[in-house]
Amino acid sequence: MELAEAARVALAGATEGGADAADALAVERRETTLKVRRAELESSKEAETRGVGVRAFRGGRLGIAYTTDLSPEGLRRAGRQAAELAELAGVDDASGLPAAEHRAGGDGVEGIDDPAFEAFDPAAATALALEAEKAAFDEDARVTNSEGASFMAVRSAVALAASDGFSGSYRKTRFGLHVSVVAEGEDGILQRDGWYTSSTRMDALEAAASVGRTAAHRCVRKLGWRKVPTCEVPVVLSPEVAASIAGHLARAASGDALHRRASWLTESLGKTVASAAFSLVDDPLREGGLGSRPFDAEGGRARRKAVVEKGVLRTFLLDSYSLRKLGASAGEGAVPGNAVRGLGGSTGVGCSNLCIEPGERPPESVIGEVKDGFYVTETMGFGINVTTGDVSQGAAGLWIRDGRLDGAVQEVTIASDFPTLLAGVEEVGNDLLWNGEVSAPTVYGLLVGGGRGFPRPPPVSGFSTSCGSRSTPCASGATLPARP
Repeated sequence: MELAEAARVALAGATEGGADAADALAVERRETTLKVRRAELESSKEAETRGVGVRAFRGGRLGIAYTTDLSPEGLRRAGRQAAELAELAGVDDASGLPAAEHRAGGDGVEGIDDPAFEAFDPAAATALALEAEKAAFDEDARVTNSEGASFMAVRSAVALAASDGFSGSYRKTRFGLHVSVVAEGEDGILQRDGWYTSSTRMDALEAAASVGRTAAHRCVRKLGWRKVPTCEVPVVLSPEVAASIAGHLARAASGDALHRRASWLTESLGKTVASAAFSLVDDPLREGGLGSRPFDAEGGRARRKAVVEKGVLRTFLLDSYSLRKLGASAGEGAVPGNAVRGLGGSTGVGCSNLCIEPGERPPESVIGEVKDGFYVTETMGFGINVTTGDVSQGAAGLWIRDGRLDGAVQEVTIASDFPTLLAGVEEVGNDLLWNGEVSAPTVYGLLVGGGRGFPRPPPVSGFSTSCGSRSTPCASGATLPARP
């Protein structure tokens, strides 16, 4: 049975079971993954899954059921079960389908389904993984081991039908290549790191050899690391770390957190929450985006949202439920469109193609103006609290001295809070790389103790790095690579 028909049959079961309103989401996923290690194929897997999830509403009550039995009787049974379960639930007036004015139209998104998936060749993918791993070994003799190189190819199909007449479907593909290696320093200490490329189109992936070389470079630059004394210095976030900050900010701006008053952004709509250099955008309609989709998980219209625009919080990420819960506090003109959903649950709020908008200058240019600072390439731990806005995480990266990267540092603790962190953004780089649903360029100037000599006033004090001291020297004269 086709997915669209499966959704309609399950929906019919819910209405037959007494639901006032209902929707059915049908999903199919086909995936091939393989991994090589030390020049040999280590594993290969092909999998296909299909299922349908049903939401049934009865008098403000919600019932949910799902099934992997896509026979007509199995689908109708799931629909009836959802309607029956709704009778047992508590009343919640915010439950229900999206309002008619928020329903998606007929527009699609270009570039998210690659026809090349049908001709996908596992042997060719294996060759790419082997090439990436070999390039890492060839790049530097200090790369002594491999954790493997893997290739993934996925096609997902989605169909949604609702009792108010909405019906929609789309397909999307995703390809990815990742390699992780181990390097050994003169002191015998091992370091690991890797790199990856991901795209909705096979031919848009970064070259395999380039992925391997970047993995080696990122790993080797960690060798000979040192600690630094406790200090207050400029902090520069690599794109990967900045993307993590963007994701946590999106959580704080989600209707789920806001209606529970579990966000530091409560009561902040329309107010300045960051410097004018900082803008955060979610765009599910971006051509070829890994998170692109023509409608959200409840059939809401996909929209580009400028969540933070030049430092001002302009809107929230919402589904229909959180929009109703927030009411007027969601802001004038607030719209849903950010619903995410698993087959066995109700909707929540998520992002699509979320990014910190890039600036104009390359990272080399601005880092060259930093006399003494910390370039953060990695954070660890769960020290980000979106309710209070507090930030306290372990970190590692590279020291900046006289505008040049001056070797690796580790065992650092970064402590701040989101208001201070965002107020201190002086500039954002132009090196935005779309390698996932959440992306960012380099972010500069999360500063304490003064600026870098820019004519504008220094931002509010924020990050401090706190760690012990170590006399081990690190290599000097390193320059920032084209892509950190």
